[in-house]
Parts: sequence; C-alpha cells; structure tokens
Amino acid sequence: MSHLRLATFHAGLRINEVHVDQPVVIGRRDPRKGDPPPVALHQTATETRLIVADVRQKEMSRQWMEVSPIESFAFELRNLHEHCPVVIVGDQEIPPGQTRRFEEEILVDLGGRLSLRIEAVDASGMGSADYRSLESLPLVPGGQGFVEHTAAIGQFAQSEGQEVNKMLQLALQVVQESVGSNAFFQKCASAAAEMVDLDRTVVLLRGETAESDKLPVESELEGGWFQVAHHTRGGGSLANPRGRISTTLLKRVCETCLTVIHQPKTGGMGGANLVDANSAGVNSADNDADRFAPSLQSVQCAVASPILNAEHQVIGVIYGDRTICASGSLATGISDMEATLIEILAGALAGGLARRNQERIRNSLAEFFSPKVADQLVSDPQLMEAKEIDVTALFCDIRKFSSVTEKLGPRKAIEWINDVMTELSQCVIDSDGVLVNYMGDEVFAMWGAPGDQRDHADRALACAKSMLRAIEKLRLRWSSVLPQKFGAGVGINTGPALVGNVGSRQKFQYGPLGNTVNLSSRLQSATKQLGVACLAGETTVRSAGCSDPCRRLAKLSVVGIEDCINVYEVTVHPDETWRRLKLAYEQALDEFERGRFERSVQLIESLIQAYPQDRPSRDLLERAHAQLKEPSKDFDGVLILTRK
Repeated sequence: MSHLRLATFHAGLRINEVHVDQPVVIGRRDPRKGDPPPVALHQTATETRLIVADVRQKEMSRQWMEVSPIESFAFELRNLHEHCPVVIVGDQEIPPGQTRRFEEEILVDLGGRLSLRIEAVDASGMGSADYRSLESLPLVPGGQGFVEHTAAIGQFAQSEGQEVNKMLQLALQVVQESVGSNAFFQKCASAAAEMVDLDRTVVLLRGETAESDKLPVESELEGGWFQVAHHTRGGGSLANPRGRISTTLLKRVCETCLTVIHQPKTGGMGGANLVDANSAGVNSADNDADRFAPSLQSVQCAVASPILNAEHQVIGVIYGDRTICASGSLATGISDMEATLIEILAGALAGGLARRNQERIRNSLAEFFSPKVADQLVSDPQLMEAKEIDVTALFCDIRKFSSVTEKLGPRKAIEWINDVMTELSQCVIDSDGVLVNYMGDEVFAMWGAPGDQRDHADRALACAKSMLRAIEKLRLRWSSVLPQKFGAGVGINTGPALVGNVGSRQKFQYGPLGNTVNLSSRLQSATKQLGVACLAGETTVRSAGCSDPCRRLAKLSVVGIEDCINVYEVTVHPDETWRRLKLAYEQALDEFERGRFERSVQLIESLIQAYPQDRPSRDLLERAHAQLKEPSKDFDGVLILTRK
C-alpha cells in the first residue's frame, strides 16, 4: 500500500506537511468538537482528520473530502460534501458524493487562497531521511527579499489570526534589532525557538566570519563551523546536547544556498533518524540508516537556513530541530511558513553582519578617505581595484619644521605637528581627496580616484588654498610659543597614474604611482627655489578652468623628469594688485623666452620697483642679466633645477 504526503499551502507558501498511511478526512475546524487550530492532523476515536481552515471559513464543511491510500503510488479522493464540488487545479471537478482515483500528485483548491497537494509515495522510501528546500530565495544583504517574505507571511497572518501574527512580530523585532552587540545572535536563537516551537536552535558561523568579527565562540564543530549562540527548550545548556547537528543538512544548505528542511517519514515504520541522542558534536554519518536502531523512541525534523554575504556565499546557518514522537503517522513536521520565518531571521543576521563588516571597513577607510568617498567604497568595493586613470596629486611640506621642533622640545613639538597635520588633513577630507600618506613633515594626497571625480584638478587647487589659509591660522594659534613664522610649500600636478594598493599585505596604502606623482613632488620642492608657496603644473591649470588666475612663472626642467613643463603659481589672495603683478610678470617672461633680453630687463626693473618683495621677478631679472652678459648658444628659455 502507498503512503500519502499532504502539503497545505497558503498564497503559494507551504504552511504544513504531513505523511499518513490511512484514510484522512479533510475539512475546517469545529472547536465545539475539540478540533485543534489549523493546520493540524487530529486523531479521533473514529477517524483521522486534517484540519486545514478555521471555523470562520463557512464555505468549507467540517467533513469536505476524504483521501485514502490504495496500492503503490495511487490514492482515491472522495467528495463528502452534499452540494459543493471538489476543485482539482488543472483538472475536472469531483461532484458531490463521487470518488476518483489518482496515480499522480494533484493540487486541490480549498478556497480562501488555500490549496492542498496530495501525493502518493512508496512505503519502501518512507524509511530514509527526506530533505526539501524552500522555493523562495534566502535573504541577501542589500537585496529586496524582506518585502516578499514578510508579505507572503503577512497574508497568511491576516487570515489565520493571533498566533501567526505573534510569530511574525517576533521575526520583525529581530529584523529591526541592531547587531551592535553579541547578544543579537542569542536573541535570534531565542526568537527562532519561540516562533517555530523548536526544541533546539543554534547559530553557526564559518570560522573566518566568527574570527573576523571577533565573536565569542561557544564551541567549535567539525567542518570549520563555530557555534556562537544557542537556545534549548527550558533554557538547558548545550554541554550535553540532544543530538548531533546533521552535516548532511549543513552540506545541502552550503551546496544550494537555500533553506533546507529535514523531515523523516513516520508511521510506525521505524525509519532513519537525524540524530543520535547519546552523542554530541557534528554527525558526519547521519544519513546511514543502519547506524540507528528502529527502537529509538524519537526522531527529529530539522531546518537550516543560510546566512549569506553580499556575494551569495554561505557564511553561517541558523539550525533548529524538533523532536517528533515515532508512535504512528500523526507526526507534523516543520512547515514552509515556519521555515520562512527562520529564513527571515537568517536574513536579519546576514544584514547585521554585513552592516558590522561595512562599519569595520568604513572605519579602516576613514584613515585615508573622506566619509563620502568611504561610503562609495563600502557600497562598491570594485572601485579599489588597480587601474590607470588621470588623477591630480598634491604634496604639502611644512617649512622650517626642523628649527620649530628643535625650539619646542619633544613633547610640545609632537603637539604642534599633530595640530598642523590635523588641519592639513582636514583640508584634503573636506575636498573629498585621498590621504595617501604622511612622510615626515609632508602630506601626500590625491584626487580622481577611487571614485569618478571629473573636477579632480579643481578640488586639488581648492585644497591647496585651504591648506595655505590653515597655515596662516596655525601661525596665529602658535604665535605665543613660536614667534618665528613657519609655512608650507605645495606642489600639484595632473596626469595619468597607476592607482591601487601601493602598500603591502601588512600595511594597506591606496594611492598613485608614476611620473605624474614624481613631478608633483618635484614641484613641491621647487617652491623653495622659486620663492612661492604653491606651484601647479600646466595640465592641472588647463584641467581646472578655475576662475582665480594663476601666474605662469617659468618653463621648468626638474631632476628625473625628461619633459619640460610650464609651472604656475597658485595664490590664496588673488586681489587686483596681484592680478597686475601677474600680467606684468608674464609679459616680461614672454620677452625673455623669445630672446629679447633688453626689453625683458626693462619690464622687470619697472616691475620690481612696484613689487620689490616679489622673488620670481628678482630671479627673472637675474636670468635676463646673465643672458645679456653671456648669451647661451642654444637658448630655449628653460629654467633647469638641479636639486630635487
């Protein structure tokens, strides 16, 4: 004789499944006759009943239909109703009082979004362990699955009353809970046990996840699993657990990335058991039926739902089991609705771990990036991959560093340098730049990566001006202990660079490499020789299109860089006086580079009378006099710097 598998669905979600080897009457509940709430298999003195709806569903009778197993892989369905037909989805109706034979599974429309799937299974297969997976996809951090899961359960809750509403509320409370404390995992385990009425619930994490999050571990299991929380019925300890956790179940979850339910068949047939009640740890042979004697007093159904990361990899599992009496065919296992609630909790854990990981990454990135850029990197880690891209690099060096630290002494000097570096670093952060590195008394920053910044040159120039203004404030702040003035020299250049982790496995450092960076460093050094606070390369000035004027100082050749470039002075206060200086100087420079040295000298001498403190004008006058005295054979107007 065959045995029957009866699965009840609400709105397409499986809410109950039972296995029987005798006739079953299907209908609604009548509490006056001692019927339990739906969905439940109920044994009376005269019959076995499957209660699929509450008393409110008046269109369904208490005794609506009867299903009976017959020979192998076959069953009969009889309509017990006096007036209403039994509706078979995709097939003909069964009129009142008639019976039909089926050899394949059928789906019966029960009304009110309820349906019942009836399937005949061979008795010979009932003794082996049975696994099934939820058809819904588990919740992935950043996904939209919570909406679908809670909507499906919510529809069922609206029709089935307070008990399911209570279960849903428990699940949603955990979903909304913060994962800031380790107690969150215990709350998940306790909520799962309470919602689904489990004898035992365990939260397992992969070793690398538990270690990276520095979570307290209750015990270590085979296969790289760590138990971080548990709950047992009555609050008992897991030092002597009810049984081993099935590695077969865990393996199926890892292979499918789906929630898996283990449901042993019962019905007086003995059957394979998921757990060995006298052992502890993970059972690696739980699917071997010969290992367990048929005389064991109980078997277990179990559910395991994956905790997934954003890459859809299993990083943990919520596992729960329930003891079922093996006295006969009335065992009710874990329904799809119950498993979905566990899945929601697993999704809450996944989201919590993802937020925890993102916060850890964000804190690490804050060492180099502004909060805005750090958020971009957390949401899109691929931005950190190595690439060749146009960037703007900046070097800022503190002038008179050695003399200041010598005067202040060690303790005060550390306080001063910390104050200065904090102010300069904040300028980089405020312009969404990358703090690449500190090199002694020098700050190295970059714009244009990792995220797309088409205005990276403008940002770098704005940062340089902010840095020079910050130095002015710092001089005032420290004037009582440092009467002598300290300053800064800034070099900026724009161009292609290889960007990525230029540090090591031991120390991360995100930044650029290449001639663009080298030239930026050389320009910082050149500010000393040219007597200005900030120099920018020609590509930076062209790319920026800034409204504030920059003064072209010279065509420059620096050590280690083959090509000559035009360099520009960037000033903090480009007032009208400075604008006149810029125009007059650039006119004199043009005459000089064309070889008209006498005209150049005339213009510069007039310029120095008006601006006697301008160092570039005095240097240009010296170069022009040198050419008048001893003209170069191959004059090209290039200023060659011989020091780095």
